[in-house]
Amino acid sequence: MTELLANHLWQSTLFAAAAGLLTLAFRKNRAHVRYWLWLAASVKFLIPFAVLMAIGAQIEGPTLVTAQRELGVVVASVSEPFSLAELNAVASSSPRGAEGAPLRSMVTTGLVAIWVIGCLTLLFVWAVRWQRVARAVRAASPIEAGPVTAALGRLHNVEAGLPPGQTRPCSLRIVSSATTIEPGVFGIVRPALLWPRSISERLSEEQIEAILAHELAHVRRRDNLAAAVHMLVEAVFWFHPLVWWLGARLVDERERACDEEVVRLGSEPHVYAESILKTCQFYIESPLVCMAGVTGSNLKKRIELIMRNDSNVALSAPKRILLGASLVAAIALPVTVGILTSPRLSAQIVAPAADAPTFEVASIKPSASGGRMGGRGTPGRFTTQGMPVRRLIRQAYDIHDSQIIGGPDWAGSQGYDIDATTGGKPPDQMRFMMQSLLRDRFKLTFHKEQRELATYALVVARSDGRLGPGLKRIPDDECPAPGSPRRGGPPNGPAAGPPPSPFDPNAKAPCGSIIFGPGRLLAHGVPIDMLTRSLGNLPAITSFNRLVTNMTKLEGVYDFDFRWTNEFGPGGPPPSGGPAAVNPGDEPVLFTALQEQLELKLTPQKATLDVLVIDSVDRPGEN
Repeated sequence: MTELLANHLWQSTLFAAAAGLLTLAFRKNRAHVRYWLWLAASVKFLIPFAVLMAIGAQIEGPTLVTAQRELGVVVASVSEPFSLAELNAVASSSPRGAEGAPLRSMVTTGLVAIWVIGCLTLLFVWAVRWQRVARAVRAASPIEAGPVTAALGRLHNVEAGLPPGQTRPCSLRIVSSATTIEPGVFGIVRPALLWPRSISERLSEEQIEAILAHELAHVRRRDNLAAAVHMLVEAVFWFHPLVWWLGARLVDERERACDEEVVRLGSEPHVYAESILKTCQFYIESPLVCMAGVTGSNLKKRIELIMRNDSNVALSAPKRILLGASLVAAIALPVTVGILTSPRLSAQIVAPAADAPTFEVASIKPSASGGRMGGRGTPGRFTTQGMPVRRLIRQAYDIHDSQIIGGPDWAGSQGYDIDATTGGKPPDQMRFMMQSLLRDRFKLTFHKEQRELATYALVVARSDGRLGPGLKRIPDDECPAPGSPRRGGPPNGPAAGPPPSPFDPNAKAPCGSIIFGPGRLLAHGVPIDMLTRSLGNLPAITSFNRLVTNMTKLEGVYDFDFRWTNEFGPGGPPPSGGPAAVNPGDEPVLFTALQEQLELKLTPQKATLDVLVIDSVDRPGEN
């Protein structure tokens, strides 16, 4: 939550800064253009970019080249500079980091309490002011005829563009009050014009008509509704000085926009300016921003602009294009970032082309039952031992087992020993050679569909981002690439001898690797992505067979020694040919251990993914 709030405030501040730069480009145009720019900056506080980025993450885009994805990451890092990993690192680097967790919790609780008090105080003050004006409106008497209603009707017809002699009733109610509050429009759904009874004695007919024109402009522009929206922004983000500054800009521009409308409808600038000055002299300003009056904003500057009357420059074609492009960019940019940076839950499931790369020589033999299962790719060679066809498909197309639909039972149970040579082809062609092998030797044919599948999202369990005792971030250079010097030690060469046994309580994993065992995952210097792949691709160890996506936003490499008790559901161990049926409430002990030891959590989700539906597959023929 802290990360989301920090990123949202940062994005909203950047958006407001961009809107401010745009207002400079339109400083000589009509005020309503600048008003809508400031209003957009205000509304942005209520719409996190994360929502638009999440929409983009669901869009299936084209295959992305590295440069495109890196561009998306750069933009995302600018728009989301705060991450749980960084916040957690700051907390951990403080003195007595672990012991200070209760103190941080108390500080967080205190800050939330202060925010609630501030929010409720603002709402209470505004509610009292609203009731004050509402009582004045209820006590006022309606004005159904007379010079004021006649003038209001004429102005309404002019604004509606009706020809002379044709009229249309005005829906704005006028109520006469003995209050000293300035003339103002009260209400949002059914607004009423609160009209002081003594104003007719103090203003001339021309001045009264100018004031009425100003209030009609507020009604037509829905200024009360927009002001109420910004009041909500101020109540929620009262601690951010920018929202109060935005509120002042909104009042400035809305009053200037109405001033321009009054002069456009035919009022003489000097008559209108004098009517504003007299209103300010005899009446007090409206107590509510969402009750649009006539005396708001910087009075001296308003009078100068009214008398100059030079703010009616029409928008040129380039400026119209700039406005449109800015609107499109405000929506399209976060959606595009979501498309570029979202982890793709599946690769491109496409049958290999006729000219796809193939192995130079490939020997395929059925494995003896009960043998060891695994595969290995080395320079110039690809070998497997006891590998079923389903697992070959999973590796060749880089998909999860739950994304493989159909096929005979033997495709998930019968293992095969494969010994193939690449003929000098580069290692990045290995997957494509495996796809060709499945097509040519196993006669695999399939088609792609989209289906809704049950998945898990790995997230940080604590709101403060603190990690569990079993998960430790290590320096990036602690486990460099093989052959490069390790920090404070000899080069990081390949480990000598067989890999450590997961049953050895003192086992240590080599750099950049995970040791698998019943009820244990031991790792040294691996990213969290490797943990999610292990949880999702080892149903025999984790007791479930669902795709797991990394939603932790934890960067860098980590050590962990994660242990739990294997407890399969009522159906026993998951079948090799399909996902296990894990119902809510029937999860294995792994879920509890994951949170207690690593402070990570698996959250069940539904996702629409590409799946590979097997149409036919045959046992391989003789070599």
